[in-house]
Amino acid sequence: MTTSRTSAPAAATGADVVVVGAGMGGLVVAHELARAGRDVVVVDAAEEVGGLLRRGTLAGVDIDLGAESFATRTDAVAALVADAGLPLELVAPRPQGAWLAVATDDGVRRARLPRRTVLGIPADPDADDVVAIIGADGAARARDERRVPTIADAEPSLYDLVAERLGVRVADRLVDTLCRSVYSRPAAEARLSQLHPGLWREFVSRGSLLEAADAIATGQRAGAAVGGIAGGMWRLPTALAEAAEAHGAKIRTGVAVRAVRSDVETVTVETTSGSLSARQVVIATGPAEAACLLAGAGVSTRSARSTTGSAPRSLSEERSDESKRASAPTAAAVRLVAAAIAHPALAAEPVGSGVIVDAALPTAAKALTHITAKWDWARAATPDGIHLVRLSARDAAAGTLATADEVAREVSILTGVDVAAADVVDLVVQEWTDAVVGAAAPDDLPAGIHLAGAAAAGTGLASVIPHARDLAARLDRALAASLPSSSLHTHPVS
Repeated sequence: MTTSRTSAPAAATGADVVVVGAGMGGLVVAHELARAGRDVVVVDAAEEVGGLLRRGTLAGVDIDLGAESFATRTDAVAALVADAGLPLELVAPRPQGAWLAVATDDGVRRARLPRRTVLGIPADPDADDVVAIIGADGAARARDERRVPTIADAEPSLYDLVAERLGVRVADRLVDTLCRSVYSRPAAEARLSQLHPGLWREFVSRGSLLEAADAIATGQRAGAAVGGIAGGMWRLPTALAEAAEAHGAKIRTGVAVRAVRSDVETVTVETTSGSLSARQVVIATGPAEAACLLAGAGVSTRSARSTTGSAPRSLSEERSDESKRASAPTAAAVRLVAAAIAHPALAAEPVGSGVIVDAALPTAAKALTHITAKWDWARAATPDGIHLVRLSARDAAAGTLATADEVAREVSILTGVDVAAADVVDLVVQEWTDAVVGAAAPDDLPAGIHLAGAAAAGTGLASVIPHARDLAARLDRALAASLPSSSLHTHPVS
């Protein structure tokens, strides 16, 4: 498989749809419309398709330098793979599960993530694996939730909601830790309805977070509610792009978009290689780039500005400002460091498939994934005696985890294994400057301009894929009811 496209000119007969961005959202839209017989052109400034699903090579093994799994709470990925006939094997992680590292008065405490939790909210605060993390006092405080009245008011932040109802131990050690790791933002800047609509509905219905979690939690080991693709998630956009091209879509990488302009009948896309006119344009980029393009098209993007680094907001502040705030797409920097380590003690998989780190623990990493402990395909492909790990930096702008010494220190703290710099035999750093941590599109988009991808649908393929498929279906219906594409002019794009 190849992930880069040549810069051959696009056809000059006029496109039905131009898609800006060849991440999963854009590729799903392109594939669906091309399969329906529409003339589709995809442009992306990167040299490879995939967006945040990107391949890297570590110790001779192809690995993911973006998302390395997908949530299985919906069948979005499986349905897409089957429906598009993609030659991919969906796989489950190995069974040992993930751990949590928290700061205590006695130092680092490592414990398995509790089985029956949802977003860190426990179904039973007295379960042994929950008490091991929040302590007996924390469990007693969480039990008192049924005495806390439910206030019919604007939804508070996830942190405020959990702290008010279950106590700060649950909010700090479980919910905030997981939120920072999985969604790259603190729980104080997220909402339950945004991250897990099903759990929010259960809470509204029952008036109890504990009962809501009990209704949804599966009892699976922590980390089991995800799936992967044999060989890496990066294979998914590669295969989908090939399928879209087989249906006639034209995918042009290495082509940056400078502006998008809408008039009465067409939308013009100005690129570094020429201009395109189309009946419909889909912007499927990161939130910062999408906001820039929309601003140029006359759309107010105040609600889409980055809030990365802003101070946590109190419950009263959130509520007083509710009328002015939209659940807008938020850009965040992400720094991932993958390392190949030759240390025999890692063969015991001391923290299972990986460890999520309490924000109170003074470390440069907020999470560690033991790749070769999590995925059978990675273990089979990796040389004997080598273990592949991946670290997510706590502060993407700090430039940490750049050296073998720094990586060895973090792995030692998080796993309890005394790793030296000399044990780190390979190292790859990937920085994402326009990752998405929240989502909602402006309501006043010009005619013919649409948003797809995480900036519109929310984080994760379970949200991105259904949104993109629905958008493609709506665009197909709109195109069928409008003028034929031959009435438009498209300038070649190389």
